[in-house]
Amino acid sequence: MTAITSAISRAAISCMLLLTLSHVAAADDDKAKLDNLKRAISSLEKQLGQRDKEKNTLATELKKVEVDAANISKNIRRVTQQINGHVATLQNLDVQQHDLRKNIKQQNAAISEHIAASYKLGNQESIKLLLNQEDPQKLARVFKYYSYFIDARNEKIAAYTADVEKLAVLSTEVSQQKEQLDSAKEQLLDNQQKLLAASKTRAATLQKLTVSLQNDRGKLDKLLKERRELEELLATVERASRNMQMLTPAGKQSFASRKGSLRWPINGKVAHSYGSQRSGTMRWEGLLINAKMGEPVAAVHDGQVIFSNYMRGFGLLIILNHGDGFMTLYAHNQELIKDTGDWVLSNETIARAGDTGGMDQAAVYFEIRQKGQPTDPKAWLGKR
Repeated sequence: MTAITSAISRAAISCMLLLTLSHVAAADDDKAKLDNLKRAISSLEKQLGQRDKEKNTLATELKKVEVDAANISKNIRRVTQQINGHVATLQNLDVQQHDLRKNIKQQNAAISEHIAASYKLGNQESIKLLLNQEDPQKLARVFKYYSYFIDARNEKIAAYTADVEKLAVLSTEVSQQKEQLDSAKEQLLDNQQKLLAASKTRAATLQKLTVSLQNDRGKLDKLLKERRELEELLATVERASRNMQMLTPAGKQSFASRKGSLRWPINGKVAHSYGSQRSGTMRWEGLLINAKMGEPVAAVHDGQVIFSNYMRGFGLLIILNHGDGFMTLYAHNQELIKDTGDWVLSNETIARAGDTGGMDQAAVYFEIRQKGQPTDPKAWLGKR
């Protein structure tokens, strides 16, 4: 029986080791595939960047200023959060200080009396009680009451002292928080000035770009080139991520099963619908949805970020892989919250709406791809 039990134990341990090794191997494989995806994207970005550099285009200038502005906006958001944190901390410290000062004020008179009485009697206090009492039983009771009184008095003095010390510590902390708050406000002001300068530069560059594309042919050529580069990018990420495991989490629905009920990436009026004319023979292959600058952009379904960067004509672009050949695209963002390789859940904020990519107002361009081909998002999105 012992031999059988021992054999079963060895078999169980072997199974556990195999499972552990398989999980490690799978994790290493996923990392290798993700690294391969990043290398493929990086290589394509370098190729596209080299093309822009060779032609010294206004679009390249626009990209630079928009990326700079996006970084500044991110800093502004970060510093603003720091300021809000410092303000909340200071408010909490103010409440604590107020309560402590109130307690100390209420205790002042009683503590003064305790200290004065203790000073007057000194170490002779218990002897005086002994000399003033003749009845032993009464004397025992008096000593008992006396010890209670002394303990209570010492506790009050200790509590008072602790409150005074705590108030001193709080005062120091308040001073430090105020210094940090002032520093954060200076950073915020500096970033706001930088953003204003970047916005002016962007407006001037965009004006030049608009003038250079006054005729319809120029606009169409630009749009066709941007669309070709997007298709090239999508083909690259599709090839690189083809074998990346995209399992539907337990209890979750697949992308295909949610047709007609996907949440919208953002609330806003649809400015251009799928299939409507864009320029010449070119049609919109997704939805352009009006938005407020900085408004959160949400993932329409669970997925993995397979691209998170700037793309000419689309600005700050984020692409999600949902498995089974489905991808979603979110373009013209002010800020990208998620990075390539990140896993996101439905309704999770992945970006903030903006006007990058040469837009004249904040909007989000949204596409759904099924096996590389664009499909009408309205057939997939639920009612609002």
